[in-house]
Amino acid sequence: MKNKTIAFIANFTGIFLFGISMVIIGSILPVLKSRFGMTDIEAGGLFTILPIGLLIGSVLFGPIVDKFGYRGVLSVASLFLAIGFLGIAHAPSIFLLTVCIFFFGIGGGTINGATSALVSDLSEGKAKIINLNWLGMFYGVGAFSMPLVLSLISDNKLVVVLNVAAILSLLSGVIFLLIKYPLTVDKEKITLKVIPTFVKNKLFMTITFYLFFQSAFEAIVNNWSVSYFIDTLGIEQGKALVALSYSVLGLIVMRLLIGSVLKNLNHNKLIFLSLLLFVLGSAGLLMNGYLFNSIGMFVLGAGLAPGFPVMLGIVGEMFKEVSGTAFSFAMFIALIGNTIINYTTGLLTNYYGMQAYIFVVLGVISFMILIYAVIRRLEKLNK
Repeated sequence: MKNKTIAFIANFTGIFLFGISMVIIGSILPVLKSRFGMTDIEAGGLFTILPIGLLIGSVLFGPIVDKFGYRGVLSVASLFLAIGFLGIAHAPSIFLLTVCIFFFGIGGGTINGATSALVSDLSEGKAKIINLNWLGMFYGVGAFSMPLVLSLISDNKLVVVLNVAAILSLLSGVIFLLIKYPLTVDKEKITLKVIPTFVKNKLFMTITFYLFFQSAFEAIVNNWSVSYFIDTLGIEQGKALVALSYSVLGLIVMRLLIGSVLKNLNHNKLIFLSLLLFVLGSAGLLMNGYLFNSIGMFVLGAGLAPGFPVMLGIVGEMFKEVSGTAFSFAMFIALIGNTIINYTTGLLTNYYGMQAYIFVVLGVISFMILIYAVIRRLEKLNK
């Protein structure tokens, strides 16, 4: 039990830093564009490099942790996060910035996947969804803290904040290196032969494509909302950062509710609630007035909360013996969506202006509703 508790604490620390990493670029995008004179397409390229790194980290972590354990994987991933924070703070050129963001992505993708797989391995039955939800809550706290801090400081203090984040990442790596991990899988059962099993499972593949759009949605909200508020809604940068914080606050509040008063809701009701909140939140972004727009961001964030914990909880139950590899595969598909739709958003906003952002949001929501309908049908057929 003691080992489990320490492992949970370490996971929550790592995912907290991952939460910071996932919103940092979008939060300081105007600063980066000004520093390097980037166009929207070049900025979109940064958002593309990040998920490519995330993809690599997400693909590699599963088979490695299933074979050899979590210690080395999580320690190296924390080091890569530190490199990313330092690069964003000090890189003298777009090229070096891009390289550091690439390492940032690898570290983030590995921490995201490995901590999720470990929490799933440490949990049983419905507790998988609840504990993954708590893990996601700490991600939300990290993601919430960064734009809030940046809204309260001047741009010349940004380097100090990034240096502190890098130090915390290094310390996290030391913790991952020193703690003891419980043995959670039978190593002999981990082979590449499981991949066709994933592909042939219709429910599993449909879930991965739901996560394809879930991941994309999280990315465009984190990366493009500040620019949308500034360029389209005419809101100053500080208030735009606060609005982004509202979306993360919504995610935190909803995950707190899922872990407490809503913990008895089954996964179908949680996803239905998520999609309903998406529709209501996007309506808030279409209304006039900062108050309505901010409420819309809060509601969108609340809608984002159930997606990954619920879907990964289902995957963890489906493939208990190879959870790391199953999570790796699912996150690979999810991050492809992140990459494609992020880059597409950059192209659309470059040619049609930041108002294209809201149409991307509505399009992603529509696809998620359709895919969820297919998931429900497949679940009924499996029963």
